[in-house]
Amino acid sequence: MEEIIKTLRLVFIIVTAFLAFSCQQMPTQTETTSDLPISLSLQPAIDNGFDVTQVIVTITKENYINSLSLTIDGSIAFGTFYELEPGLYNIEVEIYEDDLLIATGSGSGEVVAGETTVVNIELVFIQFNGNLTIIVDWTSFLPEYPQRILFIGNSITYYNGGIDLHTMNLANNIDPTLEIYCNIKAFGGWTLEMHYNSPETIAEIQTGEYDLVILQEMTSRPVDDPELFYYYAAALDSVITAAGAETAFFFSWPFESEFDTMIEQQAAAYNYIGQQLDAPVIPVARAWQISLQENHEIDLYQPDGNHPTVQGTYLACCTFFAFLWDETPIGATYINDPAITLAERDALQQSAWEAYLLYGN
Repeated sequence: MEEIIKTLRLVFIIVTAFLAFSCQQMPTQTETTSDLPISLSLQPAIDNGFDVTQVIVTITKENYINSLSLTIDGSIAFGTFYELEPGLYNIEVEIYEDDLLIATGSGSGEVVAGETTVVNIELVFIQFNGNLTIIVDWTSFLPEYPQRILFIGNSITYYNGGIDLHTMNLANNIDPTLEIYCNIKAFGGWTLEMHYNSPETIAEIQTGEYDLVILQEMTSRPVDDPELFYYYAAALDSVITAAGAETAFFFSWPFESEFDTMIEQQAAAYNYIGQQLDAPVIPVARAWQISLQENHEIDLYQPDGNHPTVQGTYLACCTFFAFLWDETPIGATYINDPAITLAERDALQQSAWEAYLLYGN
């Protein structure tokens, strides 16, 4: 395990570039806002043979979201976000050569009126060789074959019989030699804060001899109160690590009515805490996004626009299988409910695998 992590970190060092963000007050502004000038050296991309044609930076804070396409001049890309309210902003960076995404990065920085802040964001190149995409896989940070897994969350996790049960059944159906055991601690409306303050949850982590503990936060908290999300995710990670297990995050789907905006805000929060804790983020929400775009006829949401149908739960389980065991769920015969048709089963397996191929790094 240590050798794998060192190898991955070496890869990161080889392909790393850094963004410097300067948050400083302009003389013409009031003391309550600051500009966010951005300057990015493109030289590492040029040295790797890329012709950068577009750099997109997205910042989010609570309900605020804004994107900026930087101006490219030779080996420098630059631009400015104007009149930002003070606070902690999540930052996402995407670098393109024409339509090809060649590098990504994420982080956060605090805007303070009248002060200058410098933020370093590590960019990871996605390397291409012909039609082969080489990605650094988060599963390399996990036990080679996680066999004992605890899911911690709320009704999003336990609905339709539980993601724990159906992920376990799916994995054992695909490969009986894995001998997977999954358990759950999930209660309606619970946050990670509630779980951290629950002796029952803490005792389960400490005594369950788990390889992996997967944390699912209340849907809205990473958007409405990310600092609380970060604090209790880190607190639970300390308990999990002390028990000899690894932490992972269940990036669950947004509310149906706010999908397009909320998913990017959630992604920024989950990616930030995942990087801070060296914990993989399993982007089930991205699999939902793919399915909603490609399979309009499959209902993933209950009428409340929050909880999953049996199809939504199945898609989540297929996504967990792909990310945790680095294998495709395509071809599995297991379904969690007879209401799922064979066509739906196959389409949902395909969406989960597409999510892994796109976001499994």
